[in-house]
Amino acid sequence: MWHNCSQRLMNPLGFVAEERVNHCIVINPEPPMRHNDPRAAYAARTAQIHAKLARLQQLADDHFGHDPDAVHWGHVGDLGRVEQALDELLAIFGAQPQ
Repeated sequence: MWHNCSQRLMNPLGFVAEERVNHCIVINPEPPMRHNDPRAAYAARTAQIHAKLARLQQLADDHFGHDPDAVHWGHVGDLGRVEQALDELLAIFGAQPQ
């Protein structure tokens, strides 16, 4: 819902954004789907998910950008949040976390 205190914007990448009075920008991370066929939209979303999974694997292989010898409890907490989010995603499809 768009209120009088905000306006819709289109950023250069094509995402819908909202600019609020306090100048905070809220970006909708989903690009608009331009498919009339649900199978085409499903295939497009599947491709986007595979690309994100590949990027996540790259980050994991690189220790999530952290120096393994300089890891602190904040990093551990961040990974706990990631693990929890992944468990929630698996639950959507009825898969049990390992």
